[in-house]
Amino acid sequence: MDGIAGPETLSKTVTLSAYKNYTHAAVEPVQKRLYALGYTQVGDADGVAGVMFSAAVQAFQRDNRCWVDGEITAGHKTWQKLLGMEQEAKGQ
Repeated sequence: MDGIAGPETLSKTVTLSAYKNYTHAAVEPVQKRLYALGYTQVGDADGVAGVMFSAAVQAFQRDNRCWVDGEITAGHKTWQKLLGMEQEAKGQ
């Protein structure tokens, strides 16, 4: 293990949104990651993907040229960006 997220990690990701897996164990770490990246509209990391989660994800998606739908999926590149598999570009 090299500590770098790669294709195997990506293949094991789930879709997270206010409608899919909204209380999945991955929600809280994603909330913390979004907050650390400056998407403070996510609020406190409570492990529930709700309206504030969706707003933060959509802002992240816009800033990182992902499909803007409020869902974190592998297919639309949001997981890749969050996991550092592609350069993040907040504010650029």
